[in-house]
Amino acid sequence: MVPLRHPTPGRWVTVVANDLNAFLKDHAANERKVSASAIRLAVHYPAQPALVEAMIDLGREELDHFKQVYDVIRARGQTLGPDEPDPYMGKLRRLVRKRDEAEYLLDRLVIFGIVEARACERFQMLSERLDDPTLCALYTDLARAEARHHGLFLRLARTYFPDPAVDVRVDQLLDAEGEIVQALPLRAALH
Repeated sequence: MVPLRHPTPGRWVTVVANDLNAFLKDHAANERKVSASAIRLAVHYPAQPALVEAMIDLGREELDHFKQVYDVIRARGQTLGPDEPDPYMGKLRRLVRKRDEAEYLLDRLVIFGIVEARACERFQMLSERLDDPTLCALYTDLARAEARHHGLFLRLARTYFPDPAVDVRVDQLLDAEGEIVQALPLRAALH
């Protein structure tokens, strides 16, 4: 796991626990968006079989996570929330270089890897600190999945790009992600 530059403050869990329904709705939206992003990556790079196959599997797994979170939402008597922009992801997307296809793919893979690392960190925090044992078990499982996904994206980056290029970009984007996280207010949301 890459070392995140700015760890999530422990008070984030308190913010989430104080508005768990809002958090769950945001979490469900994120799972759905990650599933769609994985399929988009597969479609954008049809000549890269390792990427296509990995993204199909990831898309299916993330859709299953969406269903798991949706089931929790429904069990709590809630419905899905509106689809709202994620300020964290919006800021990260602006860091993607678009002037050349190779840079574009590298940045997308590295950013997705960092996003998965951040989710892993936060799910682990929830698994250890929420009062509901069912949610703790769910977030323990999801933290493990996010750790796998984080590794998957970085392995794919190293499949298509030399290690030094990946290392430099990971370092740059980790710095930028840390600044983004530090600047954003804590809220009952995954990011």
